[in-house]
Amino acid sequence: MLLLGLVTSAGCKVTSADVDTWKGTRKGPGKMVAVVMANKYDVPLRTYAALGLVEMERQDVDGVAELQHAIAKLDADTRDKIVDGLADGLIALMKKPAATDKGGEGPVDYQVRAKDAAFLLVSNAQPAVRDKLTTAVVGWYTADFNGRSLAGNFSAEQVVRGLGAPAAKSLIDALSAQLPQQALIKLSELIGQLGDAPSKQRAGHRLVEIEREMEGPQFLAWLEGQIGEQMKSAGITDAARIKKAAELNRANFIETGALPSMKYLADQPEVSGRLLEIASFKDAKLTDRRTHALQALEGKVGAEQLDKLLALALDPGNPTAVRDYAFDRVGDTGSPKAIPAMWPLVQNADENRLRWRAGELVLAIGGTGVLTDFFTKLPPAASFEPEELDGYAQRMAQMTPAPRDVALNLLRSSNWWDNIIGLDYFARKGTEQDVAAMTPLTHNATAVKGKHWEDDQKTVSKVAEQAIAGLHDRVKQAAGAGG
Repeated sequence: MLLLGLVTSAGCKVTSADVDTWKGTRKGPGKMVAVVMANKYDVPLRTYAALGLVEMERQDVDGVAELQHAIAKLDADTRDKIVDGLADGLIALMKKPAATDKGGEGPVDYQVRAKDAAFLLVSNAQPAVRDKLTTAVVGWYTADFNGRSLAGNFSAEQVVRGLGAPAAKSLIDALSAQLPQQALIKLSELIGQLGDAPSKQRAGHRLVEIEREMEGPQFLAWLEGQIGEQMKSAGITDAARIKKAAELNRANFIETGALPSMKYLADQPEVSGRLLEIASFKDAKLTDRRTHALQALEGKVGAEQLDKLLALALDPGNPTAVRDYAFDRVGDTGSPKAIPAMWPLVQNADENRLRWRAGELVLAIGGTGVLTDFFTKLPPAASFEPEELDGYAQRMAQMTPAPRDVALNLLRSSNWWDNIIGLDYFARKGTEQDVAAMTPLTHNATAVKGKHWEDDQKTVSKVAEQAIAGLHDRVKQAAGAGG
């Protein structure tokens, strides 16, 4: 009632000119709120006052917050009418250019306030107006994502997550080869997490286009222009140097921008197909690009990609890093069809590293069902590093049901490597009752064979002592945590 009194005490009619005046007076914001709240005024004036709260340049009053509180108190019918009328004004304010060039310092304050107000009003808007506001707010961010993503009370990520799939759909038009790498990644992440199926498909197609565009001559020419201008200001005009810098930047755009962006949409067939195509490049200079492509496929491959991944993993002509990531992706498929191709590597006595990768893969995919075959196929003439044997034990420790009986048989084996895998398993998963089965190996003087064994691990007995001590420590810590 006090607020209403502010605008009625003079006994004269309130006009839009009054609202304009109030923007700069001490009591003006309160009068504007009162107009928004008062049913005695027509909707256009109330809407004008609501927009004025956003337009006013004040340090002492948060006009957006005042508007939000006022709108929340209106009856539903009036709220719908005012929000409907306010939408176009807020959108125009978001697009209103600055009176003077800010010199790359970011958006002007009234644009930011209009964006925040529009976002807050989306939940109160009717469907058609909601869509219009959503498109406008997301479009405001994407017009300069890097410069605007953190502007105002709500970041671009907060806004898009708050608005959901409709906002994610609007982000697709912002995807561009010339975006800074982190901006491209963030946009793709939001689309991948929030977009509906058609949006993800369209975004995936767009990312493939962007990556191919980056490979082309026009993108390289654009980079040369950008870098040339920067170097010119430093007094450098060497064309060869500029071109080399542009080529390095192009690789950076692809490997730290486009490919990590594709990770979030790698479940789209077009994207996964392009990533596998890149991973299959044979150019020695593109090893990093190939590994980035395989990294982007993490968790997004299935049995349909198995043959291509196996070809990459098993090709001795491929760089080690490419083979490693290809093995990882084979594991991601979870396909038992990969196991037959792994057995020759498991049986290899000379290639320790490949045997280890293949062995862990077989155990991860095959589980308890492959344990018997696995231990009969490990080559008796081989040397084994401690990391390899511990890796096998770790895979066993992850199996369900727990392969305790198999581990007990390993303790009784005549093969020293079997003994150590069993000891490592019980160090991870055993109980005090299992110490009795481990203890006989503390008298086994068989020497280990392989690199990286410490001086206090040179025999099975030494490893057994450490494994038992590790089991005791683990059980003791677990009891303490439980207490």
